[in-house]
Amino acid sequence: MVFEGANQFRKAVTDYAVEYMRQIKLRPNEKHRVRVKCKNANCKWLLYASIDRDSCDFIVKNYHPVHKCIPLNRNKLCNSKLIARKFNDRIVSQPDIRIWEIQDLVRKTLGLYVGKTLCYRAKQRIMKENMGDWKVEFARLCDYEDMIKQTNPGSSCWVKIDKETEPGKNLFVYFYVCFHAFKQGWLEGCRNIIGFDGCFLKGACKCELLVAVGKNGNNQMYPIAWAVVDTETKHSWSWFIRYLIADLNLGTGEGLTIMSDMQKSCYQMLRKGCVLDIYGVTGM
Repeated sequence: MVFEGANQFRKAVTDYAVEYMRQIKLRPNEKHRVRVKCKNANCKWLLYASIDRDSCDFIVKNYHPVHKCIPLNRNKLCNSKLIARKFNDRIVSQPDIRIWEIQDLVRKTLGLYVGKTLCYRAKQRIMKENMGDWKVEFARLCDYEDMIKQTNPGSSCWVKIDKETEPGKNLFVYFYVCFHAFKQGWLEGCRNIIGFDGCFLKGACKCELLVAVGKNGNNQMYPIAWAVVDTETKHSWSWFIRYLIADLNLGTGEGLTIMSDMQKSCYQMLRKGCVLDIYGVTGM
């Protein structure tokens, strides 16, 4: 058997040990040679590979394929890196998967028991690789705001940051977006009705999404604006709707119908008229 290098060889050995539930150890484990032996002292299974001087390939030079030990359902080689590699597609397609579900997936697929910590680290590794470092992304929200305004003239994008709670840190509070095309589309071709709703974001960042939607001439839903906020409160709804009023030139709201899902903070704010002089309020 020929491998490109020691790393490819180690990966193949790890896959073998996990698939067949064998306890093995790599010693010595160097760049130019790797010796793999079964941890069971009575088992003669052995694998040795090193760099060939002539071809410079990593070649298996000694192999004893017979195991005399019993397969075990725990394996130290089944670490977070391997779990992330084996189940990357499943976790990416289902980012809200629970840790115990990953444990169960490993048990059913590989026949191995792994702890919750390993599964948690594997999920975090995958989320970071596919979603990026969300802390760095939050730090660039103001850059994103400027880019939207530059590339979409007439669009509204606002970021609210808290600089007082923790001195020296800029904490995210609210983020609002309303593209110019959506403004014009609602003003020129939509009915005088706006629906408000909010939902939880279940990703790495536990925020909430507030949305405003309308109805076009075909009675289809039409997105108008949205905001990401830390929590859904009267203050966050008020902040969101005030910007919406300015973008859509709603004034006092005369002739406009508002729909909400009777969410307490939103409904109380609209009913008291602290933002709009409501023409009608209807529960969705």
